[in-house]
Amino acid sequence: MDERKARTPVPVVASAAASAVASVGGVPLAPGDHVCALYRGRAEREQLLTPFVADGLREGHSCLLLAADGEGRALRDVLTANAPAVGPDSDGLQIMGPKESCLLDGTFDGDHMLEMLYAWSDSTFSAGNGTFARLAADMSWAQPLVQPAFIHDLIRYEMKATRWFRSCPRVGMCLYDLELFSGDLIIPLVKAHPKVWLSGMVVENPYCVGPEEELDPREEVLEPQAADEV
Repeated sequence: MDERKARTPVPVVASAAASAVASVGGVPLAPGDHVCALYRGRAEREQLLTPFVADGLREGHSCLLLAADGEGRALRDVLTANAPAVGPDSDGLQIMGPKESCLLDGTFDGDHMLEMLYAWSDSTFSAGNGTFARLAADMSWAQPLVQPAFIHDLIRYEMKATRWFRSCPRVGMCLYDLELFSGDLIIPLVKAHPKVWLSGMVVENPYCVGPEEELDPREEVLEPQAADEV
């Protein structure tokens, strides 16, 4: 039997709470964690997203929220209602859409996104705005872009983002709606994240390709048809 296939995901146990600085769906996260949250529908998205960001704001963490263009005001109102001490114009929360962060002329640019993330964290920590940061990225806006070239570029970005999360005190959650995305994206996407949240559980991902590994376009982690092999 293929040893890789024989391995099973390892749930994150309660003892992890000792080093936890955040949580996803009530499950503790440690500094440097980069979690892929697979949810179904807007209601479940808000159940994950709202406490993740609101708790961070209450703790004095710097928070960056990436969401679809036009959703910023509504999301800020929801978050303010859950963390009223922050206020609607808090410097601790920045909301950006894809046109500001990663879509150049309608094309996804992962390198530009990473440059923005490094610039944001450099500014955040050098200005003394906080000692910890959280990033939440809802990727629903990307559904119309899904095709092999986009999947390839997105997976490369996600793998490089893991290195960014580990370079400073922060945690991140990337959210993907299973009602919008199929296995063509989800299977390689899961392989690009060290941890995955699904149905109330965070699991350590034994199939994750580490950010330190050299990437090759032919590697199966980047190929959507690899779904049959998992």
